[in-house]
Amino acid sequence: MTVATRLRFALLVSLLVQAAAGVPGAAAAAPAYEVDRAQSSLTFVGDQQGEKFIGTIRSFRAAIRYSPSDLATSLLDVSMDLKSIDTKNSERDAALATAVWFDYAHTPVATFRSVGPLRATKDGAVADADLVIKGKSKRITFPFRWTPAAGGAALDAKVSLDRLDFGLGAGEWADDSIIGHRVDVIVHLALKPAAPSP
Repeated sequence: MTVATRLRFALLVSLLVQAAAGVPGAAAAAPAYEVDRAQSSLTFVGDQQGEKFIGTIRSFRAAIRYSPSDLATSLLDVSMDLKSIDTKNSERDAALATAVWFDYAHTPVATFRSVGPLRATKDGAVADADLVIKGKSKRITFPFRWTPAAGGAALDAKVSLDRLDFGLGAGEWADDSIIGHRVDVIVHLALKPAAPSP
């Protein structure tokens, strides 16, 4: 074994020992959080012929890692069961299931995942994220407010999307006067520290 090889081996062993012992400077990820489903909500506001309506995505999963001092390893990762959408209107809900809209038969899940390190701004944290709906991916800017709370935290955000970017509504439904192109998505996640892995 050459001197250079021995030095590289010694450095690797040292780093592994530091990581195992929790020595400052060892690699560590931002803390993980679980979603309190009973206290969290994922909703959107649309416009149908001039009247606002609210839709709720009742089933979703989220993996959240966040620390304002460790944005490099912070992560937002959410998957949404689109079949769980409830707009309090059975006719509208049935239409959303069709191929013209969300096409539940072929694309029942939407995903949102942050890309690269999160960013800090004077107004709060910002994630660049890939949002995939109906098989169409769009990179979006996702600013959010992080509020520490007893035993956890809250994440709140509001972003505006154009439904046509995701192929939602075609033909006559592409008309903005019938169904508005803009959809506001409102996120409230009540978070608690994730249980340690076994």
